[in-house]
Amino acid sequence: MKKSGQLIISLIFAVAAIYYTMRNVSVPELMDSFRHVNYIWLLPTFALMCLTYVARAIRWRVLLLPVREVKTWDLFAPLMVGFMAGVLPFRAGELVRAYLLGKKFELSFAGSLATIVVERLFDLILLLFLFSWILVFHGEIFDGNIAWSGISIRDLAFQFGLFSLALVLALIAFIYLLTFHNERAMALVHWLIRPLPEKWQYNLIQMTETFSQGLGVFRNLRALVFIAVATVGVWALIVLQYYPLYWAYELQDKSVTSLVLLTVMVCILITVLPTPAFLGSFNAGVLIALHEIMGEAEVATVSFGFVAWGVNFAVIILGGVYFILHDHISVKKLVEIEEEA
Repeated sequence: MKKSGQLIISLIFAVAAIYYTMRNVSVPELMDSFRHVNYIWLLPTFALMCLTYVARAIRWRVLLLPVREVKTWDLFAPLMVGFMAGVLPFRAGELVRAYLLGKKFELSFAGSLATIVVERLFDLILLLFLFSWILVFHGEIFDGNIAWSGISIRDLAFQFGLFSLALVLALIAFIYLLTFHNERAMALVHWLIRPLPEKWQYNLIQMTETFSQGLGVFRNLRALVFIAVATVGVWALIVLQYYPLYWAYELQDKSVTSLVLLTVMVCILITVLPTPAFLGSFNAGVLIALHEIMGEAEVATVSFGFVAWGVNFAVIILGGVYFILHDHISVKKLVEIEEEA
């Protein structure tokens, strides 16, 4: 599909999600809600969102240790520019991160991408843990009558959880084979790609072999433990980054349950609904979590969603633009990578 077609489809998704979010709220009500926000709480929100990327950079450094030792500061450019590129339609930000990392440190693209895949695997495992915690200890909050665009939120959450679990298990199995039984893994890859043209087969084999080089961290138990702990830290910051806004809007329920639910629902919506810069999908996740499930005032939650999205977007754009200028990164090349993706 051409990029213009992808853009149109993603914009339709965004408009539909925004319409769903604001269907019961008028523009004057929303503007009035903005005027009553205690904006001083945006400062700790901004700071916590910045710290999440610091934690991500530290974790990424450890993931790279088996491949190459780098300074944490040197990872901020590929990290922030990659996240900025990821806000475009049908996000290819991870590919941009891998490209920039490889170019900066003379690493293979596939090897760089492998470290990002491992990072996302740990993120997915932690998200599943949070989701399971909600289901086991607070499963009653998922009312079967709550729906989004005719889809039961409970069913959507369960389907997302099952899909994520299947993906985690498949990734773990494949990474284990590549790391500890490389010959068997490569034989499986050869068998799977037999129907493809010889040129494609050759390229995929080469990519898989270099990809496996980026999985060296799985041979180091100490590094794995550190990455697991760092992932907990990353997600603790992701959950806590919304907490100051609870005070900015004087929400009734400021519990850990509400914060975790908000994080999980936002992650589900931005995954199943790929909109540009998460606009619309992020807002729908906030509305579902805080209003539909937790019972907060609808106008406040709609306003909350736009403010939280705006602060997060500002962190990503400011960071991305700064490092594009600081590292003299070619915007033209980034666009080419996006188009290829």
